[in-house]
Amino acid sequence: MKILRSIDKYLDSFEKRIFLFILFITFYWLWQNIWQLLLFFKLIFITDYESLFNLQAKLSAYESSVFIRIIYCVISNPSLTMQMILNCITTIDILGFFGLMCFIKRYKKIVFLMLFKYVWCLFWLIKGLNSMSVYLVINCLKWLSLGAFLSVGMMLFFWLYQMIGDILEFGKSVHES
Repeated sequence: MKILRSIDKYLDSFEKRIFLFILFITFYWLWQNIWQLLLFFKLIFITDYESLFNLQAKLSAYESSVFIRIIYCVISNPSLTMQMILNCITTIDILGFFGLMCFIKRYKKIVFLMLFKYVWCLFWLIKGLNSMSVYLVINCLKWLSLGAFLSVGMMLFFWLYQMIGDILEFGKSVHES
């Protein structure tokens, strides 16, 4: 009961609840981007058939990111359906997406980088899936990983910058009142 009262005391205003929601959204997207950054960094170093399938065997370790889960589903299923893609999405992913959409004006740069990353990855993924040799697939993965790594790295920077700014702004507003 003491815990509930302390939570209620801390979240006693609309501004505090919005701040907590923004912090949740920021942590969710930071978590997503960290996993993506790690995967795209590993993709840069794929050089041959063996390293490609070695990474594919370990791909399930990166399934904390919804984007990676969807890509894994697309790659591993020859007859892909919309139901399979929807099964990759969890409730927290939906909350994270709609939370981002609620504050789309606040996160314009990040949303632009996300769109760039998704279009970039989709282009190279389709090109790689239509390749005739493993060498061409590896080449497509290199380009996919370079563009995605740079965009995810910039997104991480913007998320951290935004989070620190939000915390400092919230701290000022708490001390002023």
